[in-house]
Amino acid sequence: GGRVAIEPDLSNAGPFLAAALVAGGRVSIPHWPTATTQAGDAWREVLPRLGGEVTLTDGTLTARGTGRLTGIHADLSDVGELAPTVAALATLAGAQGHTSTLTGIAHLRGHETDRLAALAAQIRLLGGEAEESNDGLIIRPAPLHGAALRSYADHRMATFAAIIGLSVDGVSLDDVECTSKTLPGFTDLWAAMLATAACGDRTGATAGAHVQLTPPGDGA
Repeated sequence: GGRVAIEPDLSNAGPFLAAALVAGGRVSIPHWPTATTQAGDAWREVLPRLGGEVTLTDGTLTARGTGRLTGIHADLSDVGELAPTVAALATLAGAQGHTSTLTGIAHLRGHETDRLAALAAQIRLLGGEAEESNDGLIIRPAPLHGAALRSYADHRMATFAAIIGLSVDGVSLDDVECTSKTLPGFTDLWAAMLATAACGDRTGATAGAHVQLTPPGDGA
């Protein structure tokens, strides 16, 4: 028999790559394909629009950031599963004075929860300003504060909260274990990423983190 190379889940890479932009430093994901049909490959294009630097070298994708974010105006109709992570970055960009609009994601209302309503509600809990549109979200500048966030038993909402918590003090989450739907090892990987940073270059909270992901799961 032959050998088949199974790609890592590129959508699940999003929260880890986002961490580099939020906290400053770099995060690397090995075994990134040079060509793929996965929606998560769009991170290469999306993250630079939010203020990051992304490189793909010898099969390893590396995101770098400084903690300074920019707003984004993006049609995510083909990559809707990335929207909660993009929304987290846009929310933090809002705290830095930037407006973002996310469109083409009306279908997110039919996931584990109505993700558009859930995202808007959680952003407002944090002190942010978020408005639902017909097919997306408008996130406007506003200062943020800590809050007790809900996952809605939705893995993408849980990772939204994890990203926010890198930058905003006093953020808690009611259920992180729902991330096991698509990434059973999320909490261990997240903790290891932060521990690697704490022991490494202290100029960035994610400096030098190297995250090994599993193949895609069965959830969007």
